[in-house]
Amino acid sequence: MNLPRPEPLRAILKGPLVLLGVIIILPLLARGSYGYLLQLAQLCGIYAIIVTGLSLLMGFTGQVSLGHAGYYGFGAYVGAVAVQAGGWPLWLAAPFAVVAGGLLALLTGFMVLRLKGHHLALATLCIGVIIYECINKMRITGGASGMFDLPRIDLFGLLPDTALANTWFIWMILWLVILWAVMLTRSPTGLALKAIHSDEEAARAVGIHTFGLKLKIFIASGMLAALAGVLYAFVYSPSYLGPEEFKLLFSVTLLTMVVIGGMGSIWGGLAGAVILTGLHEVITLVCEQVNFTHIGAGEHLVFGLLLVLTLIFRPQGVISGIAHPGARKEKQRRVHG
Repeated sequence: MNLPRPEPLRAILKGPLVLLGVIIILPLLARGSYGYLLQLAQLCGIYAIIVTGLSLLMGFTGQVSLGHAGYYGFGAYVGAVAVQAGGWPLWLAAPFAVVAGGLLALLTGFMVLRLKGHHLALATLCIGVIIYECINKMRITGGASGMFDLPRIDLFGLLPDTALANTWFIWMILWLVILWAVMLTRSPTGLALKAIHSDEEAARAVGIHTFGLKLKIFIASGMLAALAGVLYAFVYSPSYLGPEEFKLLFSVTLLTMVVIGGMGSIWGGLAGAVILTGLHEVITLVCEQVNFTHIGAGEHLVFGLLLVLTLIFRPQGVISGIAHPGARKEKQRRVHG
């Protein structure tokens, strides 16, 4: 039996190293009238962290989640409440919020991951709704009014309070997350995840502990969502943290990012986050130019249409064939063998 050969480290690191160069260079080009793009890039990086975890959960493990906006908001508010109500220092509250997100994912994942298909999607949707309602109604979170004047992560004075520094900081964290995810998917664990996605019963038959592995990925994706929430609360928007960012429809937007970019690729998740975040800005500008006040409705219409077109004409996502240009040729070579 011919076993698959492990990929050389150089091939695995090629993509992350290219991304690192882009992270270093591109923010320097956003000057003058293009300075507002740095704020957009920060938001895009935060979303890409969540989508990376969702790509592992959905694209590699085959588990659907419609509740990750809840874990995102949970991480943001746990850190904010720990700082303002608990008086914790930020260096302690931020990692605590990430760990709390993982613990919440452990608790909820243990309950819902025994479900499959639309039952799992509905269960995770309910989790997201419950978390959002708690954030929106509890007095300690400020309710619908939100929380104000949170401290900013400055790495003990080493991180300047500039848009460029914040952009680099968020995207370097994203780079570490993507590097970890890429190496995970190219490891034996990644092969086990793909086996679960393809046929869970067959994977269990060959000795893979399917439930334990699904739960670990669910916890990791919950921690990444909580990490994104911490960055949103303490880097992107420390002056105001409100519940409107964490509504149910944002979970749908995250799922759309995964599908449009390509569920079977970490790079697809990054591409989907970049495409939809940029498209949101374009839709906003167009609506303002034509005096269309229902920007949210127009955005959902465009996103829905884009999702349908992607599922019809390119169900593997827009990044397929770009991240692995030789995959199709290799498949054809095996078929015509």
